[in-house]
Amino acid sequence: MKTAIASIPLKLRLLYEKFYTHNLVRISRHRDCKRNLKDKLRHTRPQPLPAAQRQEIISYWSQFTDVRRYMRWFEFYSTVCQESAQLKYYIPDSIHFADIDATFTSPRRSAELDDKNLYDLYFHDVNRAVTVMRKVNGELLDKDYHPITREQAMELYSQAETVVSKESKLAVGGHSIKFHTTGTCTPADFIHYLEGKSDLVVQELLHQHDTLNGIHRESINTIRIMSLLLDGHTHLLSSVLRMGKDGARVDNASSGGLVCGINDDGTLKEVAFDKNGNRYTRHPQGGPFKGIKIEGFDKCCNLVKDLAGRMCTTSRLISWDLSIDPAGEPLLIEVNLSYGELDFHQLCNGPIFGSLTTQVLEHVFWHGPEGR
Repeated sequence: MKTAIASIPLKLRLLYEKFYTHNLVRISRHRDCKRNLKDKLRHTRPQPLPAAQRQEIISYWSQFTDVRRYMRWFEFYSTVCQESAQLKYYIPDSIHFADIDATFTSPRRSAELDDKNLYDLYFHDVNRAVTVMRKVNGELLDKDYHPITREQAMELYSQAETVVSKESKLAVGGHSIKFHTTGTCTPADFIHYLEGKSDLVVQELLHQHDTLNGIHRESINTIRIMSLLLDGHTHLLSSVLRMGKDGARVDNASSGGLVCGINDDGTLKEVAFDKNGNRYTRHPQGGPFKGIKIEGFDKCCNLVKDLAGRMCTTSRLISWDLSIDPAGEPLLIEVNLSYGELDFHQLCNGPIFGSLTTQVLEHVFWHGPEGR
């Protein structure tokens, strides 16, 4: 059997692996989206679409794919769509993740390169959280990737007083983020925690701009920007502010946070949403969202445009997480090379690709997956 496989030309084997992997990714993502939609519909309970609107959606999408099995996604987004004629341009999450994201990104390479322990190499010249130490493939390393002993790691922790640890691979929703303070977690306890992990990055505690503190002080509130590199241009598709609430130390919607759209001028929109599509016009621990100006938002947009090309061998559709430091400068937090969230963008800001929708769908369905 091994001889038979070895006799197949390498190029053919790579092609088989590419399309086999692609189909597995599609099946898995369809399954995840179906489960996610069921949860959302349980909370929002949208009404069936009028027959004429349903037919308008089917007619537009017929040039690309059979969209009839995804109509429940359009019903979900109809709860926020301001103009009925625009509903057909919303992207069902199943299509986005199984077809669009899998065309503009390489899920296989993303899994290898989407590693927070590599950010100090990718983004060495960018304002980011300061690394204290790291765990890479089971090995303790300092911030400059030099091996260190348990005793040295304990000393670095003691000097920092408070640190934030994050799993560096395959961590979603902020669930792997842990806060460690020497007053409640001794150096010995911290090292014991590290020993149970294979890949981890440990960073100094971040501090954010007063405007973000004023929204929810207990969490670092982040700007999520989705970018698309297409035909020689970096398009900023959608920007939202993710906020913690109820004293939570993370801002992820999946961990109970809120998400609010950001206008081009850096001001927040009127309505924020939680993961189930529930609406909020004011923060539970603060005031109204409408009109709050995010200092340094324009700098965040420029930074994303500057950095997008660095990752284009792996992804051209990227979700960037940034915050604003006390001086009003962008802080790069995280880069999601594949499978970045879609629903809250479209809840807050409308169809994710806007005027690019037809161009993007033509690229995906007429030209097919590429670059894998």
